[in-house]
Amino acid sequence: MNYSKTVLLLLFAVVFISPSLLKAEEDPTNTPGYYPKEYMNMKNPLPFDLATLREGRTVYTGQCEVCHGFYGDGKGNAAVIGKYKPMPRDFTDNHIMSKKSDGMLYYSISKGVHGTRMFAREEIMPASQRWAVIHYIRTFAKSEDKEK
Repeated sequence: MNYSKTVLLLLFAVVFISPSLLKAEEDPTNTPGYYPKEYMNMKNPLPFDLATLREGRTVYTGQCEVCHGFYGDGKGNAAVIGKYKPMPRDFTDNHIMSKKSDGMLYYSISKGVHGTRMFAREEIMPASQRWAVIHYIRTFAKSEDKEK
């Protein structure tokens, strides 16, 4: 009888757990690189000026530098010492950064990045700070080498 009860209990568990597992796998927000359509073409509403860059630098230093690094190369102390996998985004890589719209970056900062240690900041950073830091991190991207 114990065997029968165990089998029934396992079947019961499978029936109730399986739908939630399938639903989680179907959730597009769990897919790396997912961005909702409404974010794809969002433009930064803040001006690209000295005041905005100063605000962005202040926010970056306090919230981002520990992982993304002083130079924005993804080699911050926490990431290097903690051997993060994957490592944080390298903002100096123009090949990658040129493909990221302001809205995509805003979504990543606001909601976090699934499968990484990048957690959502929308509860701790006002929208204006998130937009300011986007302008600032764009200053890390190296321009293409014209002499090649």
